[in-house]
Amino acid sequence: MLRTCAALAAAVLVPGTAGAKELKPKFGNIDGVYYSDVSGNRDACRQAIKNKIALCRQNTNFESNTKNRKYKGCLPIFRRQSQSCVVHFRHQMSKCNLSGAARITDFTGFGCKATKTVVEEGGGPGISPLDRRMAARTRVNLRAGPGTNHRVVGSLAAGQAVQATGRAGDWLRISLQGRTAFVHGKFMVASAGSQAPARQNRGAAAGLSPKCPGMRKGARCWNELSNKPGCYIFDPNYEPPETATWSGACSGGVAVGRGTWGWRTSRSTGEATGTLVRGKLQGRWVFRFANGKVYEGPYVDGRAHGRWVSRDAKGRCQMWRFRRGKLSGPVKRC
Repeated sequence: MLRTCAALAAAVLVPGTAGAKELKPKFGNIDGVYYSDVSGNRDACRQAIKNKIALCRQNTNFESNTKNRKYKGCLPIFRRQSQSCVVHFRHQMSKCNLSGAARITDFTGFGCKATKTVVEEGGGPGISPLDRRMAARTRVNLRAGPGTNHRVVGSLAAGQAVQATGRAGDWLRISLQGRTAFVHGKFMVASAGSQAPARQNRGAAAGLSPKCPGMRKGARCWNELSNKPGCYIFDPNYEPPETATWSGACSGGVAVGRGTWGWRTSRSTGEATGTLVRGKLQGRWVFRFANGKVYEGPYVDGRAHGRWVSRDAKGRCQMWRFRRGKLSGPVKRC
């Protein structure tokens, strides 16, 4: 069940942004195990998975404190990936009850894209969730992190409106073209289309339409979170009956900021990690399903938009492109 997503006015990115360094935590990805006849190794299979889960939980930093300090923005990302790793191997536990051959699949979701000093995907620690439409007072540079010591990755034109998704001190994190960048708050003002103050917006959730209950399969609708009653998330591909949870914050009756979206339907269970803006998926998301499949790619305003990659439990890889939620071009092997 791949969630699909629409366009966003963007700033101009300078060349070189895509050259980010890929970093791994101290244990790297967690390998699986293969049994030619699992029925004779049930206890060993269960213990092996428990050991994998223990590794997942420990795999939250680098092998040295020097790297932990240098790439500290990676550590919260590793912690979120560690949680996904635990979920992955818990789902694999049912294979220990099979007969015949059984493969406990690897977890290959660990990784952090970083420059020399800052995480480029998702910001870093110390960033509080924000959901506000802002406009640039004047032409201003965008940076890879919250500070002038971080490299310039683009710019905003005077009057250009963007969505602010987080705050780190005096700096604002903004979302553009499936990436994140930072701009100093003194150069930004509230956009004419920004949300009303919270005291005027307490009933915002009541105006969300359509709500998911009663909607058909595949509908685009607002689903109330089972763990946060009164808070909604926009589901691009509803599959009734479906329950949803969100680990992040809520504002104005909708889920916002960075977190993990979990869902359960009659046919599938899984979770996805990424950023929500006004309840809709924005930027790069990673989806992990109970059957071992992993999907990764960018969203714009709740619609898949850009290059996507999928890997199944056997490691087979495919890639394709979406444009405003619709498949654009043929599916290719990685």
